[in-house]
Amino acid sequence: MAKVAELVDAELGRAAETALATGDELERSGAVQLVRFGPLLVIAEVGDASARVEFRVADDRLEWYCACPEGREGAFCAHCVAAAQSVRRRTDKKASSGVSSVTASESTVRIAS
Repeated sequence: MAKVAELVDAELGRAAETALATGDELERSGAVQLVRFGPLLVIAEVGDASARVEFRVADDRLEWYCACPEGREGAFCAHCVAAAQSVRRRTDKKASSGVSSVTASESTVRIAS
């Protein structure tokens, strides 16, 4: 079964340039708090907790949702990018400490709001 950390890279590759830039800035500034971090479900609060991001694996596909207006309209918004970058960073730390690394997959969908 695929894991969230394996699937976020593919979605990051399709994100808009503005979302990537803003999301990277949010993640680097420490604005992402991973509330729950598991192989099949990640919940994050981004910024002042006004944006809640969820990544979930169902049928080996990444489902995602963000509570911000842009995310509710279907975009992989800056908050999603920031949360995905945080997942990647945390996964990279685990990989460098001896935990096996992950690979990207192309299977992603937006969680219906």
